[in-house]
Amino acid sequence: MSGSLELINKTTFSSVSTVNVDNVFSADYDVYKITLDTGGQYGLLRFLDSSGTLTTDSTYDTARLNLKINTSFSETRVTSTDVGMYAFSESSGSGAGGGSVVYVYNPFSSSSYTFATSQSVDVNTSSAHRIAKMVGVYKNVQSLRGFSLQALASVTGTLVTYGVKG
Repeated sequence: MSGSLELINKTTFSSVSTVNVDNVFSADYDVYKITLDTGGQYGLLRFLDSSGTLTTDSTYDTARLNLKINTSFSETRVTSTDVGMYAFSESSGSGAGGGSVVYVYNPFSSSSYTFATSQSVDVNTSSAHRIAKMVGVYKNVQSLRGFSLQALASVTGTLVTYGVKG
């Protein structure tokens, strides 16, 4: 992704399963870059609507390719779900750690769907290292102002949100 990055928000969290990052999407940018550095279970990406409320409609679709070092690759396809997109790293086990880079496209637009792509990697001590690539769409045409990380278990880490210019 070309263009310069402008820092919008940095959120550090500890021992939580949900992190809401509100008021980061605006008319200033069409594309956002979100990075996650964490140790913990994988996370789902959901959006916050124009009033800051978590979106719960069944309009999320995700396609994910999981490349694993200790077994064959797998694909995950989920359509018309309300749980969000499988966008963040899938670390698990003792010594787990991982990171993700997520791009979100047109979240503030009230005239188009919101798309996302991500790449994640996790490293743990059980030799189940993996890399994942995801594409997803939120198929509700509305202006969104933020996002939520929904983890399967308690996580600690840092989410950084950038606006992409140019």
